[in-house]
Amino acid sequence: MRLKNRVMVIITASLASLTIMGAFGLYTVRQSVMDERREQIAQLLDFADSQLRYFHALEINGAMTREVAQLRAIEAISAQRQESNYFFIRSLSDDLFIYHPIPSRVGTPDDGGKMPDGRSTAQAYRDALAVSKDNKAFVRIHAPKPDAPNKQFPKLNGVMEFEPWGWMPGTGFYIDDIEARFWRQAATFLIVGGVLLALVAILVLRTRAVILRQLGGEPYDAAKSMKKIANGDLAIEIDVADDDNDSLMASLKVMQMKLINMTSTIRENASVLSAQVTTFEETARNYAEAKSEDELEKLLQSVKKLGKTAAILEKSISRFKF
Repeated sequence: MRLKNRVMVIITASLASLTIMGAFGLYTVRQSVMDERREQIAQLLDFADSQLRYFHALEINGAMTREVAQLRAIEAISAQRQESNYFFIRSLSDDLFIYHPIPSRVGTPDDGGKMPDGRSTAQAYRDALAVSKDNKAFVRIHAPKPDAPNKQFPKLNGVMEFEPWGWMPGTGFYIDDIEARFWRQAATFLIVGGVLLALVAILVLRTRAVILRQLGGEPYDAAKSMKKIANGDLAIEIDVADDDNDSLMASLKVMQMKLINMTSTIRENASVLSAQVTTFEETARNYAEAKSEDELEKLLQSVKKLGKTAAILEKSISRFKF
């Protein structure tokens, strides 16, 4: 794989890692806040349950009539309202409100509107309670705020069942602030993640540039050229920038040129030596036949030439260090 592709893999992997880590962190924070809200709702439901049991016990003991006990229970529960957070009490058997902070909704059919799955909100409460193991059920809905009756806001409601009176008390918290906080953190993550990714990309690209400058080209090309030269192929084309004198590829090209010169010199000297050996053999035969002074002189000159050529060839070969 070429260095350019490796760099892109590193940058892509960094982007994927930052995205996964950021998404997991955002999900964890969001889930933690949602769990905190759920626990707060559960505590409020426990409070409502204790109040209802208290006044129901007074009814059982005869200290109050059912009507008075229920009225006192409603007063105790309704007193816990804080701004847009409040209790409500529904009937378990129908879609009527026993208590609601908006008086006009009490005593009239009110199913709470339709859920995305087509069920009414009241039916979603009852279905959730039917499968609950601790008499508490949580349902996400959209509801208006008291100060914004014409706009729907995401809300997490919790309900419980108080079977002796057939009541279904509930309370909840609007979670639009959680959504807003989530998106603020998501925006922060995108900014910080983008900066970090840019820094990583710059660092990796600068490192790549330094490596390529030192190598004079792709590592793949350098390794390929070196392998060919090692196998004896000195005719390969090595591309080197005009101003490149220090890189690995530049050094490799210099080595190639020197090897070409050395092998050319050795080949030429070997050719000359071969011709001189042939001449020596012919001169030696002539001297053996004639036994003359002229042939002897020619033989000695041939030997002298052989010696000089052999010395030059030895010098050329000695440039190779083994």
